Amino acid sequence: MFAQRIRILYLWAFLACPYLAAQPQLSSDEAIEFDAQTQSLVARGEATLTDGDLVIVADRIRYFQKQKQARAEGNVRLTRGRFRLVGNGLDYKLDEGRFESEAFRLGIPPIFAAGAGLSGTVEKVTLKETTVYFQEPGPFVPNLSAKTVTLYNGDRIEAEKVTFRIGKTPVFYLPRYSRPLGSSALKLKVGAGYRGNLGAYFRSDILAYAAHGLQLGGNLDAYSERGVLIGPGFHWLSQKNDHRVSSKLNAGFIDDHGTRGIDTLGRPIPGNRYFADFSHDQQIGENIRLTARISAWSDSEVVRDFRPSLFHSNQQPDNFIEAVYTGKIFVASAFLRLSPNDFQLIQERLPEIRIEMLPSKFFHTGLYHGFQASAVRLEEDSWDGLPGRKSDRIDFLYTLQQPLKINSWIDFTPRAALRLTYYDDSLGNRGSFSRLMGEIGFDLRGIAHASWNLQNDFWGIDGLRHIIRPVLKYRYHPEGKHGRADIVPIDRRVFSPTAPPIDLSDIRHIDDLTDLHVLRFGLENLLQTRRDDYGSRDLLELNFYHDLLLSATPGEDEWSASYIQLSARPASWLSLDLYTFINPEQLTLREARVRLRLTDGEKWSLTFRTDYRQREFDHYSIEYFYRINPWFGLRTRLRYDSRRQDFIEQVYGLSHRLGNSWEIEYQVAFRSGSTREDDTSFNIRLNLLQF
Repeated sequence: MFAQRIRILYLWAFLACPYLAAQPQLSSDEAIEFDAQTQSLVARGEATLTDGDLVIVADRIRYFQKQKQARAEGNVRLTRGRFRLVGNGLDYKLDEGRFESEAFRLGIPPIFAAGAGLSGTVEKVTLKETTVYFQEPGPFVPNLSAKTVTLYNGDRIEAEKVTFRIGKTPVFYLPRYSRPLGSSALKLKVGAGYRGNLGAYFRSDILAYAAHGLQLGGNLDAYSERGVLIGPGFHWLSQKNDHRVSSKLNAGFIDDHGTRGIDTLGRPIPGNRYFADFSHDQQIGENIRLTARISAWSDSEVVRDFRPSLFHSNQQPDNFIEAVYTGKIFVASAFLRLSPNDFQLIQERLPEIRIEMLPSKFFHTGLYHGFQASAVRLEEDSWDGLPGRKSDRIDFLYTLQQPLKINSWIDFTPRAALRLTYYDDSLGNRGSFSRLMGEIGFDLRGIAHASWNLQNDFWGIDGLRHIIRPVLKYRYHPEGKHGRADIVPIDRRVFSPTAPPIDLSDIRHIDDLTDLHVLRFGLENLLQTRRDDYGSRDLLELNFYHDLLLSATPGEDEWSASYIQLSARPASWLSLDLYTFINPEQLTLREARVRLRLTDGEKWSLTFRTDYRQREFDHYSIEYFYRINPWFGLRTRLRYDSRRQDFIEQVYGLSHRLGNSWEIEYQVAFRSGSTREDDTSFNIRLNLLQF
């Protein structure tokens, strides 16, 4: 009787005392027993021990209060936050937060591990004879098998005597391995197939974790008709507070012993071929940004031959380095454009130093003024029998404008600018030359809007607002063509797919200016709805612009151009972009581009494109993807040339996912009229999705 009372008092003190309420708590589906011989509590059934935010559940838990230790047995589950441990037996020291387990399974997303035993705390746990997966385990999932593995806060892994495997197949061995879990351990892209001009080929891009934020690797290819291509690569990504860096290199070299053909200039392509594509983007604090893009190619076709996926997005490589400092009211920059390739005509800037004062109030008046100054050395290599050119130029630009509010819906802004350009060199070596020219003009803008309380769940519309802005711009640039016979024309006028700039401060073809007297009028439309969180969402933007040349030169049309720009994003699954350039006097379509995209989550997507330029090309393309099930998907890409009345490209692919780790795509392509690709080719691509 006395022993029973002691037991009841003990249980009451452990489970019900307010002082101990924040201490470890033991509970179970069955009655908790007190073992007087070992001075311990025994809980059976769904036994649960709670120690703060750590919870242990097992078939049986024996708790030694004096030693502050617990022994859990049978279907043991330990949970704390995202840390979860499963095993058959576990010892836990409450005062240290330390546990030891026999055979176990462990999960700390994205880590999944299983091994012979472990010991440690949630912050630092050491696993023995362990297999570690970096995603959900599966038969083809990359993993590592190690003698010991140490996990730090679930954020970093260190391992010894490591064998990397795919499923149960060993791939390579490392004596030590360490990396943070927030970064990818390995990026792998492998391709194989056959093309007549390349032969049978194997192509691979590999990047592996080397240090925090740094991945090292490169390219290793083999072509039966060309040889072996090899080259380095890296990706460096780092972000600390307001300092961010993203830097990439992709390079390759091959001693090409196959039939190489000619380049875009009709010259024979040499055997020693290479490419090196480098990009760098760095933000230092709030004010400094460094950017670089370097694409050094041995010839115009090397990337097209050996990295066709890169060629589609970079057919005319640009090479520049830029540093920009942004102040409160000014921007200073140094811009260097290089010409490492001999198959392009590039206007090199060696370098251009530029400072720009942003529009700001002129003392306490209503005027706003701005200032630009630049100094540049321009060079252009000899081309098509023409000698090379160079020019040293200093350019100053000062702008004035005064915004005036006529009423609540009309703004009128008179504008004026003065530009002084000094050339140290002139054509015919006639010495230095200066040009002074001005700009006068105005902007007249109106604004009106209407709102409707329209609701539509399908389109996600919560009210509609239509904003309409009539726009009238007048610009007059006298003396623009003054001295053209003396100027070395390096910064020349180039084709632009959009409405050309008419502000003197925005015009970049400084060496190719003419007198400009233009009236641009337009109508801008914006359709918006409310966002779910805050503010508004643009559903549709439709703009019309037209240029009227008030003093057209011989050969120019007075009604020079009409532009239509449409951008529609009515829903997350639909986007439409349209641009047209029309000659109104001849009623001809000079250029048109259409981009339409439809998506249904990951189920399917459809993209339609058109590219038309009068007397040059008329292309239509469709890309379609359909996911049959979680493992298989179909992909199609068709390109039609209306001028040739032929499909110039047909690509059909079947993608196959192996778990969450791999994606294999089987692809067959048919082409017509290509100068380098075969009419028929077959490819297999293997991508490592996650490791």
